[in-house]
Amino acid sequence: MNRRETVEAALLEIVNEVAGPVEHLDEDQLLVDQLGLESLHLARLVAVLEMELDIDPFSDEVPITSVRTVGDLLQAYDPVGRAPLGPGELS
Repeated sequence: MNRRETVEAALLEIVNEVAGPVEHLDEDQLLVDQLGLESLHLARLVAVLEMELDIDPFSDEVPITSVRTVGDLLQAYDPVGRAPLGPGELS
C-alpha cells in the first residue's frame, strides 16, 4: 500500500466509525462539516498515520489549521505536493 492509500484507508476507517458506512471519499469533502470529524478524531488520525508512515507533516512543514478537506489531508502527506512553511508561519 502506498502512502496515499494508507492515508485514505486510515481516514475511511475513522469516518466509518463516526458517520457510519462510507464507501468513497472525495477530495473536496470537508473533514469537519461534511464527514463529522472533531479535533479528537483528527488527532487520532495523525497519531495512527505517524505510527504507520513514520512521518508527521504537521510538526514543521504544514500548519494543521490549513487542513480542511480530504484533499488537504492527502496533500499534507504527499512529500512532492507539500509546500514548506514560509518564514513566520507557525505549525
